[in-house]
Amino acid sequence: PLNREIEASPTRHVQFARRPRHIGTIDHVNNAPLWSPQDVAERFVDALGSGDYEIAEQLLAKDIVYRRTGGRPLRGRAAIARHFRWHARTRVAMQAVLLASEQSGCAVAVTDRVTALVYGPLRLQFQVRGTFEVDGGRIVAWRDEADVRAVARAAARAVAGVVYAPARPTLPRAVI
Repeated sequence: PLNREIEASPTRHVQFARRPRHIGTIDHVNNAPLWSPQDVAERFVDALGSGDYEIAEQLLAKDIVYRRTGGRPLRGRAAIARHFRWHARTRVAMQAVLLASEQSGCAVAVTDRVTALVYGPLRLQFQVRGTFEVDGGRIVAWRDEADVRAVARAAARAVAGVVYAPARPTLPRAVI
């Protein structure tokens, strides 16, 4: 009966999308990664940008280290998952658009993206360079760098956007 209800439901795709999905990033026949480090980084940024934190979490190694400008490092997939859940639980939405991506070396990918933290009409939007070290199809190290002056300018623009809506920044179109 439950399967019939799901199949008959007009929101069937939503119900299936909410179930945890496991990503197979290793080809078990050849014991090699299915995706290049650049593919993994792009999929990770896309998952963050769309708010699909379950997919993003699946792309992280258990012992990952996440370093960010102006913040203390987060160590381990569980700590980063708590950070993702905080965004999902609070009214602070995180959005991201990938601008550029390239593979640097055999296990490192570099991405440029625009990240927006949105709280009601307040929209703090700035550019971030992410460096991802990938091993076995999973991210083992992640470093985000943002220019502190650009973030300060973005904060000023965000406050101005609350008062005067046309000053509010908008996300650019994805280039990739």
